[in-house]
Amino acid sequence: MSRLERLFFMRPVYTIIMAARITGAVDTIRFRQAIDAASLMHPLLRAKVVFDERHEAWFSSDGVPPVPLRIIPRKSETQWLDEMKEEARVPFDIGREPLIRFVLLQSPEVSDLLILCNHSICDGMALANLIRDLFTLYENPAKEVRVLDPLDILDIVKPGVSLQGLIARFFVGLGNRKWRRNPYYFGAEEYAALYRGFWAKRKPGLVLLEFDQDESARLLAICRSHGITVGSAVSAACLAAHTDITGGFSKKQQTIMVPFDLRRRLDPPIGNVFCFCDSGARFPFVYSPGRPFWDNAKDLHREIHSRVEVLDPSCLDIPVFEPSFIDALTAFAPYVNKIPEAYTHTDIMQRFIRDTGNVVISFNRNSEKDFPGFIPSNVGRIDVPESPDGIRLDRLIFLPGFCESGPLSIGGAGAGGRTVFSMPFVDCMAMLGSSPGPELIRIRNRALEYLGFPEKMSDREME
Repeated sequence: MSRLERLFFMRPVYTIIMAARITGAVDTIRFRQAIDAASLMHPLLRAKVVFDERHEAWFSSDGVPPVPLRIIPRKSETQWLDEMKEEARVPFDIGREPLIRFVLLQSPEVSDLLILCNHSICDGMALANLIRDLFTLYENPAKEVRVLDPLDILDIVKPGVSLQGLIARFFVGLGNRKWRRNPYYFGAEEYAALYRGFWAKRKPGLVLLEFDQDESARLLAICRSHGITVGSAVSAACLAAHTDITGGFSKKQQTIMVPFDLRRRLDPPIGNVFCFCDSGARFPFVYSPGRPFWDNAKDLHREIHSRVEVLDPSCLDIPVFEPSFIDALTAFAPYVNKIPEAYTHTDIMQRFIRDTGNVVISFNRNSEKDFPGFIPSNVGRIDVPESPDGIRLDRLIFLPGFCESGPLSIGGAGAGGRTVFSMPFVDCMAMLGSSPGPELIRIRNRALEYLGFPEKMSDREME
């Protein structure tokens, strides 16, 4: 596991989800075979995590059972959402089982597929490509499977040297020396305790911007008339709506992080490998309420594409932390004050929460201030040919993790002629008596107005 993958390994909000709607009768035996074949094609689908004496994490397929697939009867249009909300609260058994699992809600006419995956082994495009592979393998059970070995993107993309990077390395070096004198080694038991503790009084939430086939075509035509993409327009609409509803981000969070897929940006391209293969373009941007919406949208589009079209690996310039330091910094330090009850479950967690002078606490305090305000992720359109049996990918919903409090995040995907953007969030109603859901619904509705679809406004999270 690279240090980039490890950044997303243990945090309880970094479960990436794809929800696919399939029309036609799904043969569950063939579907199980397709998953098994995909597991041969993509080794990380059948990997658990083991730690060595330095607490380096390694992916291993030794003695790992098949990828979990739970099949249940599909009873309603919204059942998939309830299943997703419950499944997302369940940690992976990282030391024994794969870091991915499937749920198929099956009926003779329509089925809903949920794929939940630990972010350390995937990104949005990895899951989108996996959907395509599953359909191909389902349709062609005898197809020869070619293994696509995962890679460490940090071995291929080499960030340049910068003053900011050198300063970061200096402070990380100091932190590593202090950490080595008093390290904490978090494993599978601690991960599960943190995960369950976080979700004990919280639930995943989701607000959707959905466009059917006619609406998607109309939205595309509008965006083309302005010379921008649908993704840029929706991102600008969400920013405009957020500014109207909340007054905008704080000065420290007036930045955008746009993740982008590296698979086809490398020379030569590396193919549809299943692994974490994202970089990101980060830049300051403030929506200007005094200017027309489409002028703002064009500015955002130009800014995004000027940075994404040129491979900028600066976001991959990750200092060499001690491996266990990364776990503490990204997963365990952020929740010391939020869910202290979770730290009573193991001796390591008890000692860690009592050690208020540990170096990782100050590191975390500084890193949280630097989080971007808006993260738009878009996997684009996924084309899956319809099979002779009539099985068809009708809709795809991408959830790029769950935002806790500050930042705004959206995930976009297109399939079957439909376009869907998700706005995932953490619902703290049971704990705080309030939920971000109603505010995000208002933001979604205002964004629809900006895009020219006021008739789609609703007080519900999804249609």
